[in-house]
Amino acid sequence: MWSLIGILSAANVFCVYGTSLVPVHVPCDDKTVEKLSRLAVTYINEDRQTGYKFALNRITNVQANQQGPAGKVYYLDLDVLETKCHVLSPKSWKKCAVRPFMETQISGNCNTTVLHTPEGFSYLYSYDCTLVPDPPEKLRLTCPDCPLLLPVDGVEAAAAARAALLKYNTQSTLPASLTVHSITRASQQSTPFPASFVEFIVQECSEVQCAPALEGKEPVGFCVGTVFGTGHGLQDVKVSCEMFRPQAHVVSPTHLEEKSSTVSKTPTLDVHVPHNPEPSFQEGGAETPQFADPVHQAIPAGPGSQPTSSSESSESSETSSSEETNSSVRAVKPPLNFRYVLQRQKRQTVSSTAAPHTPVFLSVFPSVPSPFRSCPGVSRYTTV
Repeated sequence: MWSLIGILSAANVFCVYGTSLVPVHVPCDDKTVEKLSRLAVTYINEDRQTGYKFALNRITNVQANQQGPAGKVYYLDLDVLETKCHVLSPKSWKKCAVRPFMETQISGNCNTTVLHTPEGFSYLYSYDCTLVPDPPEKLRLTCPDCPLLLPVDGVEAAAAARAALLKYNTQSTLPASLTVHSITRASQQSTPFPASFVEFIVQECSEVQCAPALEGKEPVGFCVGTVFGTGHGLQDVKVSCEMFRPQAHVVSPTHLEEKSSTVSKTPTLDVHVPHNPEPSFQEGGAETPQFADPVHQAIPAGPGSQPTSSSESSESSETSSSEETNSSVRAVKPPLNFRYVLQRQKRQTVSSTAAPHTPVFLSVFPSVPSPFRSCPGVSRYTTV
């Protein structure tokens, strides 16, 4: 008797909607896979709150599981590179420059799970990204004079950030002064001339005493500074800042054209009308699937369900985490508070009592090598 129950339980685990839950491999050059991979990187960048935006370099492996009316679950193994754009920047990752080898390139992979529904919507379920910088020994062999990374919490990084921001505040006509919120990257070189390079987030500071990381102050911009010389001699400072949102009476002396407004994290949208935040991803054709952003868009409500409020739709981003340890980057979004409901049908049958189709996701990301020659795919960027 117990053996029969065990067999039936195993059948329920590995089979749903009449199909097997064991994913099958998909070619890495599949058009749908390529489009979903670009969308997945966009979703990941929008969900993160710290660090730099990732750029898709290549598709390493793809497995998918068809789940009937619930759609298809894709398990995407993606190679990514760190860009020069902060995640709070409104600029798309496709328009961001990838950090070059001379500045210590940071690369890695993202294990991403995406649900693609028959209606053409895509939902980010989970992601786990791990990126590491190139070792300094590798950089020294190719470029002996290139700057090496510094600890972002070190004395040299803090001094360079203060010098850069001091010059910016002196020349800026912003209504409020800026103070350092957090240093995101720092490096230093000694030859052919001494120089320190620093990148940091800034926040407004209208108080007489500007202290870093003031409570209640949100980041308002991202600055890149270069300090030539040493702290004991004559220094020459160059700095440019990008504001994340428009500032009142802003006339910035440096890189004014780079300033732009941000996208609201909880836009007011009709939950019954699909919205495509990235029209550039869509290609012509009547059968082109439409993708909805699961991070910044309210999910369309299903029959008998309540629309997701703006506070609820932002919970997924609050459960994600991003860590930087020894210049490495770890970004994880666990599958918590995942909300999936079917799009409201145009016609509803009152007598219908069919249970909603709920997708099932594997608890362990599949890592079986792909049998297709197209995997791994072609790299979009040249790396050393």
